[in-house]
Amino acid sequence: MSEGPCQICEQLRRELHAQQERTGLLVRGLAAVLALLDTEQIEPSMAKRRVLAIVHHRLTHLMTQTNGRTRR
Repeated sequence: MSEGPCQICEQLRRELHAQQERTGLLVRGLAAVLALLDTEQIEPSMAKRRVLAIVHHRLTHLMTQTNGRTRR
């Protein structure tokens, strides 16, 4: 038995913390995209195709950020 209960618990805490950070990043990113969509629906300020491009870029960037953190 090379790893005792304390080492395993510490590893699980670190993994849980990393998952919480990724989840928080995703929630904040999605909230920002929803806020943009909500604003554009109430008071449009750009062409719909531009909004789609921005949303696509933001979601792609968000996935890159969270996937990048997953690989650490």
